[in-house]
Amino acid sequence: MAMSGSFASVGLPALGGVFLGFIALIGLNATIGLFDSFSRGRADMTYHFVPGAERFHRSHLYGGFLWGVILWGICILLWAPADGSAAILDLLAFLSAFAMGAYCIVLLLVNNRLLPKPIRPEIWTNLIIGFGAVFYLGMLFYSLFAYGVVLN
Repeated sequence: MAMSGSFASVGLPALGGVFLGFIALIGLNATIGLFDSFSRGRADMTYHFVPGAERFHRSHLYGGFLWGVILWGICILLWAPADGSAAILDLLAFLSAFAMGAYCIVLLLVNNRLLPKPIRPEIWTNLIIGFGAVFYLGMLFYSLFAYGVVLN
């Protein structure tokens, strides 16, 4: 929630809501990917290594694991200690901004050091990616200091 407040404080108040919307989409995408990979791996391992499991269809095992992890996540969000879901969103916002800023820096380094010269990106592409790195990491550290997360 701190990052949403920092976005709202530097521009229109609606930017905080837009930021939370993007974080919700990122969280949904990440959650679907994690749940899918977890369930697929468990279903395959169960099918191959648990005696008697081959009598079930792998898709049924996958569905059972998928719904099990979904229900477990719902229980955690509903009955976790106070402020559990807000803490998860705060952590997700922090990690997403950090990951994107770091990704922009890695992308710049890989594009300009490892690619052959004929296919390296143009200067304007590097400027846009560099702006993304400065924006993501700048807003991340602004939020950390502005909301007292970093101790003096």
